[in-house]
Amino acid sequence: MKIIVVAGGQGTKLWPYSRETKPKQFQPILGDKSPFTYNIETLLQKYAPEDIFVSTKRKFIKYVSEQAPQIPLRNYIVEPDIKRDRGPAEGLAVLQLSLRHPDEPFMIIQSDNVRQPESEFLQFIEDAGAIVARDKKLVTGGIKATAPDMGVDYLKLGEKVTHESHQEIYAAEFIGRKASFAETKQLVEGFHVVIHCNHCCWYPQLFLEAYEQYRPDWYQALMEIKAAIGQPGEDAEIERIYAGMKTGPTEEVTRHVMEDSCVILARFKWVDFGTWGSLAEFFSGGGSNYADGNVVTVDANDSLVKTSDPKKLVALAGVDNLVVVDTDDVLLIIPKNKIEQIKDIQKLLGDSPNQHYL
Repeated sequence: MKIIVVAGGQGTKLWPYSRETKPKQFQPILGDKSPFTYNIETLLQKYAPEDIFVSTKRKFIKYVSEQAPQIPLRNYIVEPDIKRDRGPAEGLAVLQLSLRHPDEPFMIIQSDNVRQPESEFLQFIEDAGAIVARDKKLVTGGIKATAPDMGVDYLKLGEKVTHESHQEIYAAEFIGRKASFAETKQLVEGFHVVIHCNHCCWYPQLFLEAYEQYRPDWYQALMEIKAAIGQPGEDAEIERIYAGMKTGPTEEVTRHVMEDSCVILARFKWVDFGTWGSLAEFFSGGGSNYADGNVVTVDANDSLVKTSDPKKLVALAGVDNLVVVDTDDVLLIIPKNKIEQIKDIQKLLGDSPNQHYL
């Protein structure tokens, strides 16, 4: 079993901790530990460093080497410093893995997610690999849907799949997302559905064959990259080809093979640190304050405060539902129910002399 830890994203919604030069997966979000370090340490409880691969942009290699020195340099899968979303990036990672370990199952793991307890997550990986080895089908993960969430994809559960493990495993159908809250609410209440939390596990060659069938443009580019590997001017040629790939999520491929795949219902808590709201929910459980730093509060409720300077006191009084994030060079104060306006701030910065704060 091989693991691909994906660590090349930008994490723009967690600004100002997440920056273009150092995104959220490498930032000390979990106290003084980054999500990337947390995930590597979790995986090393069960898997050898030689079985863990890290896919990241060239400009982030220094953080990988600093925060995960156990991982061999030869296990770095380097993406060009070009934003192309998960479809091209994960396709490139699987291509590289196929050249080294074509006959072993692998799992893709996002480095900015947290899964607890770690023991259940590690068992999930082992069982997924066993199912893939037995059935040669794509295996993915699902979380029971308890309330409508318009920011996630859904899977409809089919027949139960038998396996000697203690996992709940089902055939699955990709539903995706609905256009409105009412439709999403009806989906969650009226169907046997789960939230798709990815963790795709398969064989490299079968994954590439799915690319060939459902995104032939991506596949053609990947085959051109394959031909360039080991040739003079390899890096420049790969960057040229990669730059020509259209952006898109990996689901543009995997959604089509879901009817012949299965989903394991995760027995671990899964949190995607996509926004400050999800971070607050993870640490506080909702309804109480979460403070990371030297913070005092008076009559303040359901707020998140995070500061990078232990010598600075941050005080809140008479306020509710705030996100306060203090870094060395940026102070962000925003209501929790208006976190999406961070992107408006970023747009203003991108069009101004202050773009270096991005």
